[in-house]
Amino acid sequence: MTVALPVFAHADSAIKQVSFQPQVRGLGCLKPDTVAMIKELTDRIGAIQITSTCGGRHARHSQHYRGKAIDFRPLATSARKAVAVAKTLDATGGVGSYPNGIVHVDVGDRELSWFGHKRASRRYAYNARR
Repeated sequence: MTVALPVFAHADSAIKQVSFQPQVRGLGCLKPDTVAMIKELTDRIGAIQITSTCGGRHARHSQHYRGKAIDFRPLATSARKAVAVAKTLDATGGVGSYPNGIVHVDVGDRELSWFGHKRASRRYAYNARR
């Protein structure tokens, strides 16, 4: 399968498989642990398009505002596989997915997995930290 990739970001040369939607201004607002997690994730699943970092509208105490989370669209694999791989990374605290194929990952303090966008209909799974 061939995947056409958008122009890649040059903000961090260590992460070559990352592109951004126009509203995302790069990786500058992210914590080093988050950038390291992105590198590890793209090494395992291939190219991603980041749709959200620190800016935009998020839940009140979102990890996005702390520079500890991204939302992305996997370009070289399915969202389901991207979620499965993200859950195996030691650095991830929360992993979620939306019905539109966007995946959320963060390096927060607790492990939480979810699916969906409306709080009333989300399915949650908590795991103990290793």
